[in-house]
Amino acid sequence: MIIRKTLVSACAVAAVLALGACGSDDSKDTAAATSTSVAAATSAKSTSASTAAAPTADELNAALITLIDPAKPIAEKTALVVDGSARQANIDTMGTALGANPAYKITFTVENVKVDGETATADVAIVSPHGTMPGTQWTWELEDGSWKLADTSACTLFEMGRAPCA
Repeated sequence: MIIRKTLVSACAVAAVLALGACGSDDSKDTAAATSTSVAAATSAKSTSASTAAAPTADELNAALITLIDPAKPIAEKTALVVDGSARQANIDTMGTALGANPAYKITFTVENVKVDGETATADVAIVSPHGTMPGTQWTWELEDGSWKLADTSACTLFEMGRAPCA
């Protein structure tokens, strides 16, 4: 997502520069057009990142609980993961394993949420009947106005749920 936006911004700057070169020979006009284009591209990126509020620890925790809840529909779960449709089999496998044993309870503790543009990181600790996994840093990405669990972090969870990513 970030690469795509960067590429679009770079293409916009290149297009303005190319159009400016076709026009006047006045270098002040070209410099002004370039500055305006770069400022507009930067502003567009800032605006998209600022349209979604930074996620809270409680919001990220609730998303993780939804992701492992065997009673939740698969469409709701895939919407919580970057490219979730590609991880649907992992989500199903994990949900089936958890649903087979209702006494198997997992809890998350999400702390120290930090946002850098369209990426958020947080320390996530997991408590299960097998013990506690101390806080490790997980990543979420802002996609289409929603914070979604990044693939590498989702795969960490799926592996714990006996549904490893291939």
